[in-house]
Amino acid sequence: MNRTILTACAALMAAQAVFAQQQTTPVAISPHRADEWAATDGLGRTIAPGSYPAPRAGRYVGIFYFIWQGAHGYDKHAAGAPGGGVMAKSPGDTQSPYDITEMLKANPGNPKYGPVHAFHHWGEPYFGYYLPDDEWIIRKHAQMLSDAGVDVIIFDVTNGPIYLPQVTKVAETYRKLRAAGEAAPSIAFIVNSSPKQTVQNLYNEIYKKGLFSDLWFYWKGKPLLLCPPEAVTPEIGAFFNVRQSWAWSKGQEWFADGKDKWPWLDHTPQSYGWHESKDKPEQVSVAVAEHPVSNIGRSFHNGKQPEIPATEKGLYFNEQWKRALEVDPEFVFVTGWNEWVAMRFTAGRKGQDFLGKKAKEGETFFVDLYDAEFSRDAEPANAVTQDHYYYQMASFIRQYKGARQPQAASGKDKIRIDGAFADWAKVKTRFTDDQGDVLHRNHPGWGRIQAYTNTTGRNDIVAAAVASDAENVYFYVKTAHDMTPRTDPDWMRLFIKVEGQEGPQWEGFGFHVAPSAGDAQSASLQRFAGGAWSEGGKVQCRQKGAEMEIAVPKKMLGIRGDKFALQVKWADNFPLDAGAIGWLDKGDAAPNARFTWRYGHR
Repeated sequence: MNRTILTACAALMAAQAVFAQQQTTPVAISPHRADEWAATDGLGRTIAPGSYPAPRAGRYVGIFYFIWQGAHGYDKHAAGAPGGGVMAKSPGDTQSPYDITEMLKANPGNPKYGPVHAFHHWGEPYFGYYLPDDEWIIRKHAQMLSDAGVDVIIFDVTNGPIYLPQVTKVAETYRKLRAAGEAAPSIAFIVNSSPKQTVQNLYNEIYKKGLFSDLWFYWKGKPLLLCPPEAVTPEIGAFFNVRQSWAWSKGQEWFADGKDKWPWLDHTPQSYGWHESKDKPEQVSVAVAEHPVSNIGRSFHNGKQPEIPATEKGLYFNEQWKRALEVDPEFVFVTGWNEWVAMRFTAGRKGQDFLGKKAKEGETFFVDLYDAEFSRDAEPANAVTQDHYYYQMASFIRQYKGARQPQAASGKDKIRIDGAFADWAKVKTRFTDDQGDVLHRNHPGWGRIQAYTNTTGRNDIVAAAVASDAENVYFYVKTAHDMTPRTDPDWMRLFIKVEGQEGPQWEGFGFHVAPSAGDAQSASLQRFAGGAWSEGGKVQCRQKGAEMEIAVPKKMLGIRGDKFALQVKWADNFPLDAGAIGWLDKGDAAPNARFTWRYGHR
């Protein structure tokens, strides 16, 4: 038996030892039943529990995930830190981040870009110009992606380095979350440049050592690896299920007939990859947009890029998702989540297609992104896109994978508002929220930004319940530890939406309840009317230790009879003037972000 065969056999035996312990990937469904949550995004589009198909087995979603920001310099492009880690900032890093959106605002005709080859941001991420080793960011991403139904993040190592320090930080954070009973996606990699070297590096540094094996995404019995076929040695082939992934399919030599091909980007209507049979789609891509050099932005639809974009609406994303639902493959690959930066280039003698025009020699162009319209991030931004794409993605994932019906409201439950809480044990309509998501943030930002801090996490909401009888609706909430004093600002607010109720609303809610600071037995019901919150009356409220209960008369909510449905949300240390997008990062919101729990008698 020759050495190659022996090596392959040894690899296969090693793989089998791992596979014996883990044959399938745990699906990244939130333990808090996030697929039952409702939401209304900033454009008024809704995620409506009960409107999606039942959960379907064998459907998975992956998303392109980027970890190389800051690994190649800040004010100027650099070769990279040893080991592919985030570079230490130099005293000279005083200008970046270079934000193209801000440059265009300041000087639309002649934006003052940074140096050639320096990385530029298309805009500001909602969480700031962060670095990928910021644990607060990693945890927030894990929570958001799991809530949306994403099963696996696919690390971008297409340029050669594997960024092991960043991969390690993400993986260790995900393992801590899972150990605490919280959800976090699995991990996989996509390779393109220097494929033999890059794949061998991944195998030697991670897979052969069994690092993070509990996070590996398994595809049909083996860890998934996206890479060109020339990188697949007998050893690699024995260990992984390999699929080749690159952009575009039609007329592309690499795609051929689609067997074992998984595009990460494709023109609408997207082609699908297959493995067993051409009649059985295995994978299809869904993109937020394509490239500024191809002039296919977020508003591209019906075969053209409009002169006046509707960047916030997700028209291209919508078309791509509709095609994915028609194909109905086993796996949907979403591009993307958190790219944010691209290198600045200048056109050569032949010019360069850019934004539907031809850039002349010496003029600036960017290949992968440019501004809000020509970018591919579904992650929320401090831009016109806001958090719209996140909820659009979550809704389509529910259409694709299915979602559970929201739990039925229990029968009539009379609750005594006495601060004893014992009678809540009989209530069946109960909810839970992530524990530990009030972690404070303190981490360096990009370039000149010394640090991002966030100390708003205070009361960690972990559970809630809703009950009702003929006269009242009752609300219960519990925190991980004893609540702070009710005199604290923006303390433990309850938001209520009565479904089907017309009239003015604040971010989809008609009411909120604010416990009184000076009265331990009451709370103020606020009603939104005339563009402002106004006093709607006092309601019963008791709080002791880590628990609180509130009773709101149905008539104060405009509810008549026993047939009604509510959407409910708790938030602590959240200022109303932040708007609903502020539920992403200010204090604690339960459930997370704009999501709500639904309680209904129908």
